[in-house]
Amino acid sequence: MSRTDTAAETDWKPPWYLRLLKIATWILYVWVLIGVIALSLRVFLLLFAANPDAGFAAFVYRVSDAYLHPFRDIFPTRDLSDGGYLDVSALFAIIIYALIAGGIGAGVAAISRRIERSERQHREEMDRMARAHLAEQAQRAQLAEQAQRAQGVGTTPSGAQAIVGGYPHGQVPTGGAGYPPPGATPGSPPNGPATPPGSVPPY
Repeated sequence: MSRTDTAAETDWKPPWYLRLLKIATWILYVWVLIGVIALSLRVFLLLFAANPDAGFAAFVYRVSDAYLHPFRDIFPTRDLSDGGYLDVSALFAIIIYALIAGGIGAGVAAISRRIERSERQHREEMDRMARAHLAEQAQRAQLAEQAQRAQGVGTTPSGAQAIVGGYPHGQVPTGGAGYPPPGATPGSPPNGPATPPGSVPPY
């Protein structure tokens, strides 16, 4: 894989809308989770008749009021001994918010799977492009090698020299059995009669 492909794979990011949706879903999930915790503490404090003027109890009541507002007075409260009472509306709100939190959690998981699937598809596409690039380079190298071989066919300088101007002095053809012929001297024509050294050829 080339350096460009590696950089593209490293810098890959999920689509912006998936990232934005995942962030918004997480924010909503945290908000609902805070509501469930605040309402649960509210039920506990009211059940045991906690002092509403205490700092922690006042904070819990103030935070849980916003979450309890849509469900307030749906059910009547149940008075208990020692001044405590059971806030049934708060219990019902806890159940609803818990269901909402479960749905949001499923949404976060679905978005995460979508992002992972997009990343996997991106990596597969990058791998496919890398394999295609390597195959193209191999094909080009093969074609270049074939072209070099085609240019080298038929280039026999010794054979061309033998046809045009005869063999150089001291060399004889190496065409197979019978060369040079018996009695022939180096440098003499292959088909002419052998001339002894020092004799004058007849005219």
